[in-house]
Amino acid sequence: MIAVAALMVSIAAYGQGQFIFNNRIGSGATAEVDAKFQLDTDTGTTSSLAGTAYLVQVLGGKTGTPVAQLTPLGTTDFRSGAAAGYVNQISPVVPGVPNGSAADIFLQVFKGASATGTPLKTFGPYTITLTEAPAAPPNLQLGKTPLIVTTPEPATLALGALGLGALLAIRRRK
Repeated sequence: MIAVAALMVSIAAYGQGQFIFNNRIGSGATAEVDAKFQLDTDTGTTSSLAGTAYLVQVLGGKTGTPVAQLTPLGTTDFRSGAAAGYVNQISPVVPGVPNGSAADIFLQVFKGASATGTPLKTFGPYTITLTEAPAAPPNLQLGKTPLIVTTPEPATLALGALGLGALLAIRRRK
């Protein structure tokens, strides 16, 4: 009996809490992810991210863990059409953070279909108290303010590339 009790305590110590990541939850979290495109006039325009052109990576760990040491928990892309700016829901598990414990969650937005390279923007920390099955996982509350990712306008990038090409051509002639 003592061995079974010790086993149960040790299993609980290595528990893994879970939560739901969805930035559109009724009247709770409706934090749409928008891209603000930098224009030459610096006024910018805003457009909701849609489809697989951008990716959100969810990172998490015990409260107080530095961002560089957090565990990648999962990735998701964006909905399209009228739901653009909102992610496809995932329910990540945070390893080593048991039922009833707090975890810090960070979101990193990447351009493209993979979470490699430097993220365009990192959001967080969002602190959430995790649950384990059979309890229903809680929703990660992001609030109601849009999350803005600043990305350069394609024309600005093209102009920069043209200028760099001109500098290289001039240097090559000398």
